[in-house]
Amino acid sequence: MTPDELLSRVALPAARPFLIALSGGPDSAVAAWVVSQLAPRRGRAIYIHHGTPVADASAEAAVRIAELLGIALEVVEIVVPQGPSWEGQARTARWAALETAARSGEIVVTGHHADDLAETTLGHLLRGAGAAGLASMAADREAVARPLLGLWRDDIAQVAAALELPTVDDPANHDLAHTRNLLRGKLIPQLEAEFNPQLRQSLTRTAATLAADDRQIEDWIGPVPLLHDPWGAYKIPAALITTAGQAVGGRLVRRLLRAARPPHAGTSGEVTAALEVAHGVTGRRAISDGWQIELEGPWLVVHTGDAVPPPPVDCAIPGSVAFGHLEVVAVAVTGPLVRRSSLLDAAAGGPGIQLRATADGERIEIAAGSKPVRDAMAEAGVARRLRPAWPVAVAHGRIAAVVGIRSAPWARGTLGEEGVFELTAGEGRR
Repeated sequence: MTPDELLSRVALPAARPFLIALSGGPDSAVAAWVVSQLAPRRGRAIYIHHGTPVADASAEAAVRIAELLGIALEVVEIVVPQGPSWEGQARTARWAALETAARSGEIVVTGHHADDLAETTLGHLLRGAGAAGLASMAADREAVARPLLGLWRDDIAQVAAALELPTVDDPANHDLAHTRNLLRGKLIPQLEAEFNPQLRQSLTRTAATLAADDRQIEDWIGPVPLLHDPWGAYKIPAALITTAGQAVGGRLVRRLLRAARPPHAGTSGEVTAALEVAHGVTGRRAISDGWQIELEGPWLVVHTGDAVPPPPVDCAIPGSVAFGHLEVVAVAVTGPLVRRSSLLDAAAGGPGIQLRATADGERIEIAAGSKPVRDAMAEAGVARRLRPAWPVAVAHGRIAAVVGIRSAPWARGTLGEEGVFELTAGEGRR
């Protein structure tokens, strides 16, 4: 294949700046050349230095390639602990470094090609994967462009040689101790020799078919709201998960898990656990990395545990104050209330009140005795994880109100009388 033939078969997203993942090898070098030809002055490059024995030589090659093509290059060092999972950890670390380095609006360009697609699909099949996993990778998706994905490794190498790009070959690419190299150097050639001479083509067709299915499902679930609250939790409507069927419901769960722990979309066990929680089969479930899954009203929520109680603060009447991630407002009541609230007689509250978190077991006075504050929060729909950080109003050393929920009889004013204030709490306007 000649450079002109290759250039006629590739494309890049229009009118966007590009960040090229330049490794010093022929694939990424040709991808960088494509950017220099199709998007002159709109590309820059980054080399991810792993600290491996060949990393310095690869970095030098990347510098020479970038200079030859007139592309600015940044070298970023990462540390990947040695061990049996080094290959996967290095891949995750590389993508994290690329995401950090990418500027607003930039598309990351990689040198992935058809052989990579075939190897990835087969690897995912051997580990067990669904449609998204077997689709492997797309040519243009989620701020990543892979212009060489429809071309084979040998064709790209020919172009790199014809352009006389100063590339280097990483010896680690031939180490069969790494799963990808074992697939590339042993398993695929053996299967092609003994079973299907067109195996790589078959794998790429399979990936393309499943990628189309994957895009259709993603289009379906795209409008589903996925919220991120100030306490770090991610939530998605549970009813949509339970009524969409297992395939789409499972995809919604993976979308939720990926938002919470990018780029990982959860193991099959975690997805099953989340579906059981959504269907009400089980309550709160712990998954990896300290995350938990539970139902909060209409939402399926992923979070890292109970909210941390903020320190006490004083609030003037009338007035407003930040209490952790909440804004507490005391405002004079001028008409009937149309929502659950807590009323406070200014005379009972004095010139101001103290807001603080409540300990489990504390009680608020009611007409016939008292009740646990946390029970009042639960009845009002306050999520369990937020109750330790929800404010109570204290006046004269007593709990006068659970803010936004209910008031003690001695502190509650009467609607229509002067000097009655409503206490509300909502996410802070910051």
